[in-house]
Amino acid sequence: MLRFQKLQATGNDFIILDQPPHTLTEDQRQLLCDRHFGIGADGLLWIEPIRVIHSHQTGIFRMYYWNADGREGTFCGNGARVAFWLAHKRWNVSHGILLAADGAHEAYIVAKNPQLVAVQLHLQRLPYQLSQDRWFVHTGSPHLLIQTSHEELRSLPISEIAPPLRQDKSLDPGGVNVSFFASDGNGGWYLRTYERGVEAETLSCGTACVALAAVLSQSQAHIYTRGGKLTVRGGAHGAFWLIGSVGFCFQGEYGAPDSI
Repeated sequence: MLRFQKLQATGNDFIILDQPPHTLTEDQRQLLCDRHFGIGADGLLWIEPIRVIHSHQTGIFRMYYWNADGREGTFCGNGARVAFWLAHKRWNVSHGILLAADGAHEAYIVAKNPQLVAVQLHLQRLPYQLSQDRWFVHTGSPHLLIQTSHEELRSLPISEIAPPLRQDKSLDPGGVNVSFFASDGNGGWYLRTYERGVEAETLSCGTACVALAAVLSQSQAHIYTRGGKLTVRGGAHGAFWLIGSVGFCFQGEYGAPDSI
């Protein structure tokens, strides 16, 4: 029997177990994330403290992340925001550093009601324009961004269009996340993302939002995903702040099959 919590960040949902997911096999982690036979999520998270300074409400934490396919993932922006919210709840910190697969990320609690968390991302590779409407950006995870119109974006069959593009290894050995974006006509942007490792469209993707902000070269970008609004600020020296909501979904015990 596994005890778990499930949290989400603008619809990007994650499982947090009461034991380290590294103790499970790849197949077991995949089963937990399965939306029909398991709990259902875009991935699993684990966070552990390295150093906590209670008097200053700050600390350094190690963050681990696995995609829904059960494999350890690259950096996850929304996952990092959930991870730091967990650090806030467990160790009463309001500011800190998350050590993730791609390095260190500063994070802080923006607000408690509503629950808003910010995490800093650094570009691993500057935006590279591939064609008139396509860009490649690496924000801790590799992203292919394709511009389209708002009308086309709403009905775009991403599950059909994105998979061949996602498997293109010319930009990254592991393939890429594929995002489609369009202007809302009022200075904001709509974004839809097909995530590698999930192999499906997710309700939002934090690293994709930062990738779009980098392409736009704006000091602040308001980005609307199917899971809600995210704000990206900054851009100096390739550093961006990803800001958005986090929320608790539910907790329980998973009566696992014999494979767990």
